[in-house]
Amino acid sequence: MGAAPAEPQLVADFKTWLRKHRGASDATVRLYARDAAGLMMELRSDPAGWRPNDVRSYFLERASNSGSGTIEKITTSLRAFLRYLAVAGRCQAGLEGAVPAYAHWQLADMPRYLSTEQVDRLIAACDGDAGARRRDRAIVLLLVRLGLRAGDVAQLRLTDIEWQTGSLRVCGKSRYEVRLPLPQDVGDAIAAYLECRPSTRRNDVLFLRTIAPCRPFRRGDGISSVVKRIMKRADIVPPVKGAHALRHTAATEMLRHGVPLDKIGLVLRHRGIDTTAYYAKADVALLKQVAQPWPEAL
Repeated sequence: MGAAPAEPQLVADFKTWLRKHRGASDATVRLYARDAAGLMMELRSDPAGWRPNDVRSYFLERASNSGSGTIEKITTSLRAFLRYLAVAGRCQAGLEGAVPAYAHWQLADMPRYLSTEQVDRLIAACDGDAGARRRDRAIVLLLVRLGLRAGDVAQLRLTDIEWQTGSLRVCGKSRYEVRLPLPQDVGDAIAAYLECRPSTRRNDVLFLRTIAPCRPFRRGDGISSVVKRIMKRADIVPPVKGAHALRHTAATEMLRHGVPLDKIGLVLRHRGIDTTAYYAKADVALLKQVAQPWPEAL
């Protein structure tokens, strides 16, 4: 079996740039580098000689064999790589415009969240004094009360909890650090877990796996797997797999309690109000108040 082809130097430099200047996570770097390497392997020639039709043809070929989620990722990664090459003087400026926009209508689908009754069942499924149940309860409450991403939870450290001020430091996408208020029930759940958390001298990561040697979760995938198991235990069929449904749920609950969209956006660390507005459609009762009656047919 032959050895894997060597990574192009431009791709290696691109990965370094993503980490240093964009604060990209390891998962994002791997994804972007894979698509960048695919583009270079297909076009082969020096990027200085690439033309818009070359890039567009490559993208359309990839898109014809991919689902909508994959197409969106390819669009983002290729545009980022082409912008990097242009900044580095390795290809003509504006070449990222040759990657067509994927026709996905913003706000076209409804948010994917759990009902209040399902949230109660999910939390109840974590009842018990066993260490695993205490950990699961703290994880679920962090996700459903603060809308953290699974990766945020996996990266939390003991020093991120500021007990005196009742706040939590979170460093999410692009390494942007924020402080969020720590709700009473979330703090109580974390404190209960810390009473039985396995001791380890090697790191101060908050949440550990329950199977010896009780290592920390490396990525958000592990947290999502925990959530999936709890949902199965609670007999809940989620609208979307993994922990992201709880982020949607957190935003929806805040909206129902009258929290303004801009405040919800601050908690969820959205870059634009349009992203936060996505969750407004969940408030069906509010929509009924503002909807105009359909005119009678003449």
